[in-house]
Amino acid sequence: MRNLSVVRVFRGGMAGSAVAVLAACGGRGDVTQPPPVSAEVSLGATEYALLAGSQVSGRVRFPAAGAAGAQYLVVGQFATGTSGVSAGFTMGSAEFSTQPALLADRLADRVFQPADPRARFHDALRRWDSELVRAGRASGVRAAAAPPAPAPPPTVGSQRTFKVCASLDATGCATFDNVPATASYVGLHAAIFVDDSAPANGLGASDIAQLGRQFDDVLYPIDSAAFGAESDVDANGVVIVLLTKTVNALVPKPECDESFIVGFFLGADIFPSTRTQFNNGEVFYGFLPELSPPSTRCARSPATVKALLPSTFIHEFQHMISFNQHVLIQNGDTEVLWLNEALSHLAEELGGLHYDSLSNTSAADQFLVGNLYDAFLYLKDPSANAVVTESSTATLEERGGAWLFIRYVADRFGASVLRRLVQTASTGAANVVAATGTPLATLLGRWALAVYATDLPGFTPPQALTYDFWRFRAEYAALDISPRYGSFFDRPYPLVPSEQTGTAFSVGGTMKSGSGAYVLVTQAADGAGFDLTFRASDGNALPANAGAQLAVLRIR
Repeated sequence: MRNLSVVRVFRGGMAGSAVAVLAACGGRGDVTQPPPVSAEVSLGATEYALLAGSQVSGRVRFPAAGAAGAQYLVVGQFATGTSGVSAGFTMGSAEFSTQPALLADRLADRVFQPADPRARFHDALRRWDSELVRAGRASGVRAAAAPPAPAPPPTVGSQRTFKVCASLDATGCATFDNVPATASYVGLHAAIFVDDSAPANGLGASDIAQLGRQFDDVLYPIDSAAFGAESDVDANGVVIVLLTKTVNALVPKPECDESFIVGFFLGADIFPSTRTQFNNGEVFYGFLPELSPPSTRCARSPATVKALLPSTFIHEFQHMISFNQHVLIQNGDTEVLWLNEALSHLAEELGGLHYDSLSNTSAADQFLVGNLYDAFLYLKDPSANAVVTESSTATLEERGGAWLFIRYVADRFGASVLRRLVQTASTGAANVVAATGTPLATLLGRWALAVYATDLPGFTPPQALTYDFWRFRAEYAALDISPRYGSFFDRPYPLVPSEQTGTAFSVGGTMKSGSGAYVLVTQAADGAGFDLTFRASDGNALPANAGAQLAVLRIR
């Protein structure tokens, strides 16, 4: 590739030191000695460079433009696999003499979502799974116990009582309900049980059979082909789906008016040291219709339940497969939150692409629109939202960014990379590096450029900076004018870089692990060159664990 050979790096001198950039204090124009030039950019149109380490410790010099002018996309990044990095930053030409314009101020119309109760709940379950596994390892549990003798699957009409998570605290499930239920559907891969106390006028037998056949015929094959096999610790040959109003009650009013939990998977049901205390088998939990619920709960129609359960099944099934592959087969830890959720959201996408290939738009939308919306929110202000996070993915923005990244990885390294990411004891950033054979910073840099460049009008990016299937500009432009979705997608394309002339500019804000800030620098014909700095908001060096990187693409 040409991405690094076109950059001249200056080493020695003051590179890497905490030297302040030219900056004003309170608008007085106070300045200090600028850092030395640490790299020079020399790119032809469509070429790109990823600058890191000593290359970005000082001023990065951009040359004067020729007769045709020039335009660069510059993305300042925290290209790190370390979770939880967050710091103020400024990025701009070294000649600026005013306080940096905050990207957050420039994007005043963005839509930030509060911590989502669905994400909070699922994050807590994934953390609890991890804590249970680590506690089991400490007590000597290393591998799955030998499977029992094969047992027949449940039969329609058979009854069973399940232990279902009914509330959470800081350590995991705090209370449980004992839920008697009856099998309504038994197929090749799934057995669906329904809470015996399910309200009347809910799902009929034909509705449940349709959900079961959809899992058996479509969702199960998609997930297992992409990621691998689930466990079968109860040796009954099927995954059990329990539909219960206990799930409906997990998010009470008023929160459930905005967001609610559709379903979940719990690793404790299949981990050797805990499974007999829980349901001792592979179980998904899903919500039920409630047309006249108690005053503490929100009503849910049968149509809503039938629309949302399939994408939940394919999402949670990835978690189940991941737990089996990482923990029970490889004797590793559970996958870290950001990557585990990214893969489950990609599973949803795979379901949508299946229906899209059949021109079944309404079914495809049920799987695809959620990811597109989350990604839309992320792209409105990418620097402010973490991509790499092991403690939480509790905002829709974070999940959207992680899905965008892992979809890019799958496009560039092929569908087989998904199995390599799941069928391993490795986790997080180390897992991505091992599965792709590529440094994480390189992947993050190329990805950051790809989300802008893939279908940029009049521009043909190098293949390394592209998505294969998605043309996000076209997709979001259609959603923006859609009668059904337009109110949620309020601009033709969410990623709007700060547009600058290259003479005197600065942007700033807060940057987090894996994220980046975008600037589009345009030089007029025969325009002067400029120097660019990427520093902490106080003018000092960015945190050492931030993996500070500039991804630069010359557009023209």
